[in-house]
Amino acid sequence: MGLAFYFLYPTYKDRQYNDEISKLTNSQDSIAFFDKYGTDVLKTRENRIKLGLDLQGGMYVIMEVDVAKLLLDIAHKQDDVLKQVLADASETVKSSDDDFVDLVETKLRERGLSLKAYYGEIRDEDAGIKQNLKSEVENAIDRAIQVVRNRIDQYGVSEPVIQKKGSSRLVVELPGVSNVQEVRRLLQGTALLEFKLVIDPQIAVKVMEKINTFLAGGNLDSLIKADSLSKITKVDSLKKDTTNVTKLKKDSTSVTTKKDTTKKNQTSSDTNRPTDTNLAELTDSMGNPIDTNQQMSEEEFKVKNPWFYLVRPQQFQDGSIAWFVRETDKPKVQRLMDKKEIQDLIPTDVSFAFSNQSQFVDGGDRIYQFYILKKDPELTGGVVVNARSNIDPTNNTPVVYMEMNSDGSADWARITGANINKQIAIVLDNVVYSAPVVRNKITGGSSQIEGMANIQEAKLLEIVLKAGALPAPLTIIEERTVGPSLGEDSIQKGLYSSIIALILVAIFMIFYYRFAGGVADLALAFNMIVILGIMASFHATLTLPGIAGLILSIGMAVDSNVLIYERIREELAGGKPIRTAIEIGYKKAFSAIMDGHVTSIITAIILYQFGTGPIQGFALTLLIGLIANLFTAIVMTRIVFDIMTDKGRSTINFG
Repeated sequence: MGLAFYFLYPTYKDRQYNDEISKLTNSQDSIAFFDKYGTDVLKTRENRIKLGLDLQGGMYVIMEVDVAKLLLDIAHKQDDVLKQVLADASETVKSSDDDFVDLVETKLRERGLSLKAYYGEIRDEDAGIKQNLKSEVENAIDRAIQVVRNRIDQYGVSEPVIQKKGSSRLVVELPGVSNVQEVRRLLQGTALLEFKLVIDPQIAVKVMEKINTFLAGGNLDSLIKADSLSKITKVDSLKKDTTNVTKLKKDSTSVTTKKDTTKKNQTSSDTNRPTDTNLAELTDSMGNPIDTNQQMSEEEFKVKNPWFYLVRPQQFQDGSIAWFVRETDKPKVQRLMDKKEIQDLIPTDVSFAFSNQSQFVDGGDRIYQFYILKKDPELTGGVVVNARSNIDPTNNTPVVYMEMNSDGSADWARITGANINKQIAIVLDNVVYSAPVVRNKITGGSSQIEGMANIQEAKLLEIVLKAGALPAPLTIIEERTVGPSLGEDSIQKGLYSSIIALILVAIFMIFYYRFAGGVADLALAFNMIVILGIMASFHATLTLPGIAGLILSIGMAVDSNVLIYERIREELAGGKPIRTAIEIGYKKAFSAIMDGHVTSIITAIILYQFGTGPIQGFALTLLIGLIANLFTAIVMTRIVFDIMTDKGRSTINFG
């Protein structure tokens, strides 16, 4: 029970914070509030009971990956027969759950053809070709998920749901979204993969100096206060930074020609590791220290260097500089970069971008790497024809092999030849997924990217590189919008119905079973707390069907007590003493209670496993309620009665 209250506390605190936020009347109050409570607000929102789309309002979208276009693009022969087969398969899959590749194979056979006529080599078996095609389709869907997730994260939607549905569809739920047209354009836009040069450290320092000097002149607060209240509420609190950023690592990947084991000098490991250099040793373009954090307090440094307080520099042995931003500071940095006053300070050929994911550092903070890039890409993803992640057998480390077409190969040779020992960032939709160091001139279009932490990171980079090659367009085939007023109305009605059901059941139990009914009502109240506590601990999402499952659980919660009490009344009517009647009542009713609960639990599991959307929400809440009921109805009420009889109570009113 204590655990249930512990897991429900963030939900309670989140409600309190929301009430306080709604009372804020101006931007200055908002800034002060989020400077003080910003981290706690984010933490409680992360651990609270989530509200589903039907309760919170927002957008529900089903998107379909154009598998037919993908298979047409990768075929070595494109004729009218293949186009017709793919069109027929596209129509068939709309009304069935059959695998798209299986349908294509079947329809080709009906025309006396095989997959070998359009895919694979002459000596390949049809089974192998089919497996390869299915892998291509699976990878296309993974790429689509990555692109959609990346764009939604940049858009700032909280608690989105992105999941596969069937063989070629995605379900996207975006709670709280109001601008439907903008989100539709965001989801259906073509993925933009670019290769951009990382700016030289000397130029980067000058750009960052200008921003820092401008903000140190008293412009930081004025820019922040210019935001609307709705934007200010996203500002996170600034915790005192105790992180030793010298323990961070900049992107340590390198890119070389495809490995030739006879020429080991073609590949090299990255030597750019953080040294014990303190931030105070980072100098500006005039040779003066930028960071004098050792000589001043945290607050003094924040006032004198507001930009370097948010965007922390780190210098490496080779003279290169990496920049890092705490996760809690990222929204503020993004808003500052969008300001016209800041944009005017940045050269027209310079752009900023964050890494795709954060990393943990000492002290528990999460840090994003902040990249300063050339605005115009050196190359776009359209030249990438293939990417493959693997384990390098020579040193057992993950690598990604990348291949380009003839046009891309020529440009890539020129670019890499002119930028040896410099970083080239791999950017998808303005998010940096890797920034490998060029080790030598790469000819032939085959490159090897190494230095990833694990095979999962290498697989992600493979997906990103393929997002710019062989694109499979995404099409919205179903879209529903739930207004926030409807969601709020659903919450209120669901809450009222739950309370009314609880009160009516409680009144009936007290009226019919008197004192014992009151004990059952006490167990019922605890049962509701346990159900919500379990949902909070697993970060479950409460939906409108889930509320229906909760109401059903209320009725079933007292059903077990009814079986037990009726059996006890029979024993008391037969002249048994109260302690014996209670013991026999619980013992004899146990088998019936277990039978009823086990069959209901099996039903709920089946509904959850094979159902979708609302059915899953109903099944999950019902399943949790059944499990909680076994504890509260059988254990809690028995403990109360045992305590009473142990104290010598000879009579208990069972109605």
